[in-house]
Amino acid sequence: MIDVFKLGAASVCGAIAALTAIVAGLLSDARLQIVLGRAFCSFIVSGLVVYIAVFLFDRLGYASIIHEFEETWKEGMEKEEAGDADNQTKSEESEGSGELEESEENEAAEGSQEEFDSQENGGFTPLQADELRHVATDQEE
Repeated sequence: MIDVFKLGAASVCGAIAALTAIVAGLLSDARLQIVLGRAFCSFIVSGLVVYIAVFLFDRLGYASIIHEFEETWKEGMEKEEAGDADNQTKSEESEGSGELEESEENEAAEGSQEEFDSQENGGFTPLQADELRHVATDQEE
């Protein structure tokens, strides 16, 4: 039986290839019959290639890697949503008690500390204008 996912992936890739062939043919002022023929051929060929690739990918057992990745991704999203919900309840509580300014100051201090730590550990640091080297050309001298 034909798997709907495999057929759908092949159809989408084939449609993209056909549209690309149509645009390329129309931009090159080719006859409409030739453009449609090339689009049909590209749809069939790319669809078959993608279908065979997905079939082999599934047959060789690499689909389990994707399923494991999806599971860990969902777990991470659930943890993130739970953390966001906790932060919202904490911020609602602090708004009621007038501690919002203090929490914002603490967050700013933590943010500057994290920035310092990332610079210290070789992390990303944005470029500053005075750190850039300027090159003068012959016309500027």
